Amino acid sequence: MLPTHERLNRIELELNLLRRSRAKWRAASLIAAATIAIGFLAGLATLPMAEVIRASRIELVDADGKVTALLSTSDQGGQLDIWGKGGANVARLAAAESGGDLSMWNTQGKPVVGMYASAGGGRFEVSRGNGELSAYFEATPEGSDLAMSRAGSEQAAARLRVTKDRSDALLARSEQNSVLLFGVTPKGGAVSILGENDREVAYFGGDQNQAGMLRLADKNGASMLEAGVGDHGGEMVAHSTHGQAASVLGNTEKGGFIEGRNPDGKAVASLSVQENGGGRISVGTASGQIAALMDQGKEESGTVQIYAGPNRTAALGGSATGGLLNLFNLQGKAVVVAGTATDGTGGVVSIRNGEGVQLIKSSAEPTPEVSVYSPDGAKKRVLAAP
Repeated sequence: MLPTHERLNRIELELNLLRRSRAKWRAASLIAAATIAIGFLAGLATLPMAEVIRASRIELVDADGKVTALLSTSDQGGQLDIWGKGGANVARLAAAESGGDLSMWNTQGKPVVGMYASAGGGRFEVSRGNGELSAYFEATPEGSDLAMSRAGSEQAAARLRVTKDRSDALLARSEQNSVLLFGVTPKGGAVSILGENDREVAYFGGDQNQAGMLRLADKNGASMLEAGVGDHGGEMVAHSTHGQAASVLGNTEKGGFIEGRNPDGKAVASLSVQENGGGRISVGTASGQIAALMDQGKEESGTVQIYAGPNRTAALGGSATGGLLNLFNLQGKAVVVAGTATDGTGGVVSIRNGEGVQLIKSSAEPTPEVSVYSPDGAKKRVLAAP
């Protein structure tokens, strides 16, 4: 049996050997792990870079774990949502039924900006802070449409529209529905003013013949004044409150004319140019028949004619020697003729029967005399001054 001190020495030697063995194992293990790690990283370095990341939902969160951005899917396609610091959803980009859709909200959750694809094209909207639509710009199948509204209303206060064959604009007043319309059509440019109940009270533009036209109406839309271009030049019609054309101004082949009409539409006064280029003024009865007529007669002389119904009853005119007066019966026969003598400067008066046969003649020159004729006008008796 070994002494005690030798056994202690042996035990200490075995412990030292064990410590050395464990140190060697640990060093070998570290070297092996490092070798494996280096080999794995080297293997990764030789692999191709990933080109696709697949996920159905991607969230970005802040330091407090609140979602600030979300990339997700919907029934229509992809969708990106953005949240603000206060937690409000302030923006969204998404796929919609007609195409892309971009929406923005303020921190109170009210929509303020929208831009999206529609069936007719693109549309851009801007709203006020309370979410009330303020303006939009839109592409349509026929052209473009721009509209703006006032605060407190989404009704268009100003609008500009362009279509395939026309361009028009609208301006509306805030307190009423009155609007101003102007634009360009195939007929030309035009301006229209609408009053209450969308009644047109003024129009200036082109007519169906592409000529200029002016129309003024009362608050109910009834025409009061119309001006345009006719076959022979400018025309203007002024209406009464009864709706009838009360005054007419225009042109004919002979020249211009002015006509006044009664409530029944009958012409009762007119001023015009006649065939010989002279003027003509007529006054009519309530039924529209001529009551009096003044015009240019022969040889640059004037005439005045008076009518009773359809019959002329008196005529006053001028001649080369002076004035001439004719009084007619209802059969149109001159029964009294007075004027200056054709062979002198004195006066002549002729009184005739119903058939126009002269029965009495009075003349001042060459010597004063009165002639009395037989009923057939064949015989006469002369009464001369002594």
